Amino acid sequence: MAKNAFNFTERGLEALPIPASGQVAYYDSGTKDGLCVIVTYGGTKTYYSYLKFQGTALRTKIGRVGDIKLIDARAEAHTMREMATKGKDPSQKRREALHDISFKDFYEKVYKPEYSFVHKKPRSVANDDSIFTHRLGDFHHRKLLSIKSTEIEKLHNKTKQTHSSYTANRVLSLIKHMYVIAAKYGYMNGHENPAVGIRKFPEKSRDRFLQSDEFPKFFAALNNEQNDVFKAYVWISLFSGQRRSNVLTMRWSQVDFENNYMYFPDTKNDEPHRVPMVKQLRELLLKINQNTNFEWVLPSNKSKSGHLEDPKKPWRELLARAGIADFRLHDMRRTNGSMQAITGASLPIIGKSLGHKSTSATMVYARVSLDPVLEAMQKAADRMVELGEKSVK
Repeated sequence: MAKNAFNFTERGLEALPIPASGQVAYYDSGTKDGLCVIVTYGGTKTYYSYLKFQGTALRTKIGRVGDIKLIDARAEAHTMREMATKGKDPSQKRREALHDISFKDFYEKVYKPEYSFVHKKPRSVANDDSIFTHRLGDFHHRKLLSIKSTEIEKLHNKTKQTHSSYTANRVLSLIKHMYVIAAKYGYMNGHENPAVGIRKFPEKSRDRFLQSDEFPKFFAALNNEQNDVFKAYVWISLFSGQRRSNVLTMRWSQVDFENNYMYFPDTKNDEPHRVPMVKQLRELLLKINQNTNFEWVLPSNKSKSGHLEDPKKPWRELLARAGIADFRLHDMRRTNGSMQAITGASLPIIGKSLGHKSTSATMVYARVSLDPVLEAMQKAADRMVELGEKSVK
């Protein structure tokens, strides 16, 4: 019997747990027709027919649990098995029925449950949702196969004008990948991906970090901050250089005072990351730890998660008091990396401290590490002049 197999009932399917990540498949032992239900971390529960057709394993979507009854899902699975027995591709029936699917229906009924909820992190899914809702509205009720390359290119150009090259490129990437998944699941019917061939705009990496004359103003404003949790968030971010999401969701179980490091098991790069604690950071965390009973390092009684979630408002107020403009939350991470570069750290060391997976992500700091380079060049020039000005004997 297959793993996770049981006799399906409406109540039993309703009680299936939601996985913390990825997806889990359950198989119906009440029939021999290959009915299964896949549960994703996004909370969707979907009926599938799972069988072999001409020697190849084939999984075909039937519908959402709750949208169709169990008895109907079993009947559909039985029909698909009969088709396979007669040499007919059971997935072809569904593809033909949905070949006129709308752009919105494809995103909500196929792309998200079949791909995003399985392969993407919640934050990435949320970013996709924001792009889809706010930037792709003109395509929502269009047929998936009716959207032309010229329309996508026009939207790409328009988004650059109204927002930025970065946003425009994210819009293009989502559209292009939606059609990649559409082809994978048989929705393209021989059509080419209309987003292929549209060139992305060049993106200039941001290199804003606190300047020498801004540090006194920033520190003064931060020292006068009344919100202790937000103040701790800023200090931790500045001294550790870690990403906002990792700092906000940090638990005390991730802080190892004995070995003097913080541990982040889940990062943007899908790799665990250990960060040594500088003296200032260690002292701050020890002080907070002595006066807290919370699981979270940055607790909040105003959020559902129990930890600080959106510090944008106090951040704007902090910058206003400091008189500092064009400085974002993420720029604290860049400030840490830049200060390492300015004080002579090598790019590999900077990349390791910040948890960069690729060397290209660290190259931005090569642009701000000219002070030690200038110092070395100046010493060489001074020495050459010194040698050159010596009297010839």
